[in-house]
Amino acid sequence: MNSKVLIVDDERMLVETIEYNLQKAGFETVCAFDGESALSVAREHKPDLIVLDLMLPKLSGWEVCRALRQETSYHPAILMLTARGEESDKVIGLELGADDYLVKPFSMRELVARVRALLRRSQSTPVSVSDGETTLHGGPISLDVARHEVRTQRNGDASAEVRLSLKEFELLRALMTQKGKAVPRESLLERVWGDDFFGDERTLDVHIRWLREKIELTPSQPEHILTVRGVGYKFKE
Repeated sequence: MNSKVLIVDDERMLVETIEYNLQKAGFETVCAFDGESALSVAREHKPDLIVLDLMLPKLSGWEVCRALRQETSYHPAILMLTARGEESDKVIGLELGADDYLVKPFSMRELVARVRALLRRSQSTPVSVSDGETTLHGGPISLDVARHEVRTQRNGDASAEVRLSLKEFELLRALMTQKGKAVPRESLLERVWGDDFFGDERTLDVHIRWLREKIELTPSQPEHILTVRGVGYKFKE
């Protein structure tokens, strides 16, 4: 089955051009022209990827991205479009959960290439457990590979399940398989996002922040997912 892409932009001619090129490349497409419709179409059709403009009527691309990332059962890849190309737009987009961004004007060839790369990364799980372990433990955290389940235990209470996105799960898994070791940023990007990653490296930092917010007792003072300056990150029991 072909991957489905939702195209969201209030410029109808641009939407038609993107739709033509994506369909030509073998993708199924659905379209929306404002933020409210984008959320409705996304929830109904469950596209694998969303091409999302920032400047939209009714709800902005930022608001659409935030709303989708708050949903636990659906986690599409998001390619955000920005006309201004300002650094602040890119950072905010990544902070809210966009996987990559393109600055207008862009070539259709580049857009199709970005869509393909994002879909490969979102639909694959490059990390493998070489030691054959199916459950990983570290401090109060346990990760069950087979069940795709993460649990934490605090102050003697019963363990509680932590809901993670696919990339958050794989990132934690990559760190826990090398407990106590500093894992370079490049290695994490390759293992979790794939060796064809060419987006913004801050995507890694955003996912680390989300992960800390979900599993750390005090996210601003992490005890388990530590930054190793100049290198990357490490998991500490």
